[in-house]
Amino acid sequence: MRNNTFNKRAKDDLQSILDNFIAIIQLAKVDEIQPNQVKDQLPRVLTNTTDDFSMRVRAANMVRAFESLLKFVSDLKDQAVLYDFKAINDAIHVARQRFKNQQSDLDTKLVTLRDRLCIDLVKFEDEYYQTKFHNPERFRELNKQTTNSTAFDGQDTFT
Repeated sequence: MRNNTFNKRAKDDLQSILDNFIAIIQLAKVDEIQPNQVKDQLPRVLTNTTDDFSMRVRAANMVRAFESLLKFVSDLKDQAVLYDFKAINDAIHVARQRFKNQQSDLDTKLVTLRDRLCIDLVKFEDEYYQTKFHNPERFRELNKQTTNSTAFDGQDTFT
């Protein structure tokens, strides 16, 4: 349906251009003046003015037909872009595949990061249990010392 409409539109515009061009060429032909027509110059001037006006109208019709063809080409381009479902589906498929690849890369990196954090956490736990902070009684003593030293007595307690 749409294809027939486009074909008819293109044919009509091209036919209009051709008809107007042929009419301009026919109006531009110069007739030789016959010796007996010299005294009747007024009808000739009137004919020339009419021909000039007709040529301008035909030229304007050609311009309108050319503009219509340009709009037609633009519409065809829009239709090719908007209704090219195969290209759209291909682009969606490529983007989807790219995102799946990114997801698998990120999953791999997250698993690697998790494993490293687990290893480091085990090391930190081992370190913690070997320090003085692990002993609960020693921790209470250190806590009492810090609470007493942080009380405000007007002196610098951090020196």
